[in-house]
Amino acid sequence: MKHYLLLILVAVFWSTCPEFAFGSDRVINIKGKWGDDIIRTIFPKAPEVSIDGNELSVYCADVLSDLTITVINAEGNIILKECVTIPSGETVRFTLDEAAGMYQICLDHAYGSLQGTFVLY
Repeated sequence: MKHYLLLILVAVFWSTCPEFAFGSDRVINIKGKWGDDIIRTIFPKAPEVSIDGNELSVYCADVLSDLTITVINAEGNIILKECVTIPSGETVRFTLDEAAGMYQICLDHAYGSLQGTFVLY
C-alpha cells in the first residue's frame, strides 16, 4: 500500500513540474506524411523538432533544402515563417519571444508535411 501511495505522489509531482519531468530540451511530437511508403531509401529522414525554453530547434540528419517552418499561436496568427536549408547533421534554431501558451508548428517540404503542437512556459 505504501508503494502505491509513493507512486501516486511521484506521478503528481512529475506532472506539476514539466521542466523537471522532460528536462530542459523537450522533443516535439510531429506527425504527418513524409516521403513515400514504397521507396524509403530515396527520401531523407524526417526532421526532428525540440523546444528548450523559448528556443525552437529543427534537426535534420540529411541535407534538406527549402524546408518551410511555420509557427502558429492559439489564435491562428503566424508568429514565425521561414524557408531554410539545413545541412546534413545540423540544427537550425529560432528564438520565440512570445507569451506562454500553446503553439502549433508546421514543416512543409516537397517530401511531405508534418505538424505538431508544443507549449511555451
